[in-house]
Amino acid sequence: MKSQLNVLPVVVVALFVLSPFSADCQLYAQSGTGELPGAKPTPTPKPGAKATAKPSAPVTPTLVFDQEVKGRIDPRGSEKAANGGLFEDHILNAKSEDLLSFQLLSSDATLGLQLVGKDNVEIPITKDQAGAFKINTPAGGLPADGEYRVRVVGAAKKSAVPFSLKVTRLGLTPIVYNERFNQIVINYRESDAASADEAMAKLEELAKADSSKAGAFEFLGIIYLYNKNDVGKAEQAMEQAIKLNGAAIVKISYDAQWRRMARLRNGKTGWEEARTGWLRIRPGQVEVTDPSNKILATVLGAQIKELSKILTASSNLINVTGERRQFVFEPGSGTQQEADLVIKLIQTHVMKRTN
Repeated sequence: MKSQLNVLPVVVVALFVLSPFSADCQLYAQSGTGELPGAKPTPTPKPGAKATAKPSAPVTPTLVFDQEVKGRIDPRGSEKAANGGLFEDHILNAKSEDLLSFQLLSSDATLGLQLVGKDNVEIPITKDQAGAFKINTPAGGLPADGEYRVRVVGAAKKSAVPFSLKVTRLGLTPIVYNERFNQIVINYRESDAASADEAMAKLEELAKADSSKAGAFEFLGIIYLYNKNDVGKAEQAMEQAIKLNGAAIVKISYDAQWRRMARLRNGKTGWEEARTGWLRIRPGQVEVTDPSNKILATVLGAQIKELSKILTASSNLINVTGERRQFVFEPGSGTQQEADLVIKLIQTHVMKRTN
């Protein structure tokens, strides 16, 4: 009888080893595959294989004032409109007070421009004679501060159509500028130094916000001249005002009949029929107005036959002789510096003389 061997069962010993790189326990076996029942093995990536990345969403470019961007209407990449056309959007962040101009250039004259606001509401724009697009709202600006879409639109074509787009900030809308300027004028009190300082600071802010309009520079010239006694800064402001088709404005005193000063009954020298007003020096002409700004006389540069200074013991008078009348007046401060400045501005901007 053959002896039978007692077969002892093989005991698989599982060891739990704590990995120093993880807080979890990892299972290792002395035999077998080491997989949990029912678990599917995770395929091991082949060396050099790269995971397929999802394509990122296209980025809408953001416009910067006064910087040109280039793009194209492309049948392979541009968005499709409901009417079958194509468009490219650009983000614009602007304020309702901004006066804007949009320039779209392309070899394809059929490309157009749209301005789209919140909830896809289209903002009306119009094209001027120079080919620039302007916002066509009652105020001349955007309805509110915020983000807008500047949309270049075109018909679907077989090939791409390149274009360039530029947004220029021209300054403030006329309504906003005039409101700010008028408020400064209303609050200004010439005899109050603090009021003059406040007006000057706000005018400088206004000139910085919109350097294309003359009003702030005109008023700054007056404050620098009569409140600050700074002829140099007054001249700079007045020059800028004239260049912007505004005026250099100075106070004047004169005789109602434009006669020279005479000895009065009190023994002093002065105007027989004294009047006060303003002298406005503009490109190509000078104007005399009364205190309410009513124009009393206008002399064109070509009409001026003589421009001279009349010095007396106590006055610095200016003589402007036109074709039919002689105008004699004294600048507001009565100083020689102001008289020299007035003559210089008239020679340069009215008579067009540089020496």
